[in-house]
Amino acid sequence: MNAHSIHHSMSSLFARLSRQCSVYGSMVKGLLSKQEATSIPSGAKHSPQNTQSLVTLPRLHTIAHFIAAPGGGGAEAMLRNLVTTMNREQWRTVVIVMDGRPWAKEVDELRAAGAEVHDLKAAAFLRPHTLKHLIRVLRQVQPDVLQTWMHHADFVGGWCARLAGVKNIVWGIHCREIHTNPGDSETKMHVFRVLIGGSSRLVPTRIISCSAAAIEDHVALGYPRQRMTWVPNGIDTSRFVPNAEARSSLRHELRVPGDSPLIGFIGRFHEMKDLSTWLRAASLLQVQKPETHFLLCGGMEHELGDCARAALSVIPHRSQVHFTDFRADPQRVYPALDVFSLSSRTEACPMTIMEAMSCGVPCVTTDVGDCARLIEGAGKVVPMRDPETLARAWGEMLTHPPISTEVRKLAVERFDISAATRGYEKVYQEVLAR
Repeated sequence: MNAHSIHHSMSSLFARLSRQCSVYGSMVKGLLSKQEATSIPSGAKHSPQNTQSLVTLPRLHTIAHFIAAPGGGGAEAMLRNLVTTMNREQWRTVVIVMDGRPWAKEVDELRAAGAEVHDLKAAAFLRPHTLKHLIRVLRQVQPDVLQTWMHHADFVGGWCARLAGVKNIVWGIHCREIHTNPGDSETKMHVFRVLIGGSSRLVPTRIISCSAAAIEDHVALGYPRQRMTWVPNGIDTSRFVPNAEARSSLRHELRVPGDSPLIGFIGRFHEMKDLSTWLRAASLLQVQKPETHFLLCGGMEHELGDCARAALSVIPHRSQVHFTDFRADPQRVYPALDVFSLSSRTEACPMTIMEAMSCGVPCVTTDVGDCARLIEGAGKVVPMRDPETLARAWGEMLTHPPISTEVRKLAVERFDISAATRGYEKVYQEVLAR
């Protein structure tokens, strides 16, 4: 579909839906009448490596990041890792967040890394005040490049940046599908998929995806393959290390005996994580290994969905299932585990796997996204929605664990943040050299 067809289709769509999304519609429809498709560098490929020499930047350039929140998930952690490691002699870094108030520690971390942080203190992307505030901040900051993080920030931040006169916009893909929030209708999500697919050909200069699998998913949504570049996530491997003291401390806090198996999950209690399968597998494993404990870090029991709560209710030894809210020190959680596990029905490039492996903890994960690629040689991959196979893989991993030092060695070689930072900086330099 060419730019003219996208313009015509989207304009027609907004005409039909203007009563429901008048603010959204009027902003994008007006922009579409002015915007031309951006030219593409002929050498852009979705590959994590490119041997061409980097352009030398003649001055300090401003890179601005726009994200919903500075904490709470893998993309947010990747942003903080990136800000911490980018070359301050080449880049002035600005971070714009929708609402940083619940994430004071993460905001302080960004500022300590040299970033200028602007908090919009907004609850929703599409409120007129939020849009005006974002445009005003972008005009004030005048970034040479705006990097947006995840679908809603890509769409809203990208169009607001165009209104603010920002020339270079880089979108960031950090999941394989567009997440549905509570209360979102299927009609609303369909409209958003059409809009973001069309906008992907008009707004961003380049698109970075943390996942090779996610690139193919987004091509199906209408994203231009030639603008997308694969830059896998990275972590600070010097922060996530084996730690006997942290292992003993957390187990004491949870009242888990030192010699009892502990299988853990760290992440959001989102339906895509399929925690009902995880808890059904826990029930099956406890029948075979009644001494096994389980830890879910990222929410409390009442935050589970109905199916997950039902699975929890039939676990033989319920007192051996532990819940904690998100912790600001996950590097002290992983070392307490014997196995880290995801049962997700979809993932892109989960940083929790990288963090666990860096702490020397083997992983069991469903075969989704880039997970199998990440844990090769350091864990087991199982089909999604198969609690029997998941429980069996946990049991095998507990009986025959890989050597912890070898697991960490693989993590350092594959996931250190320095490689990811070079990938992001290279894209920014290519954008500025256009």
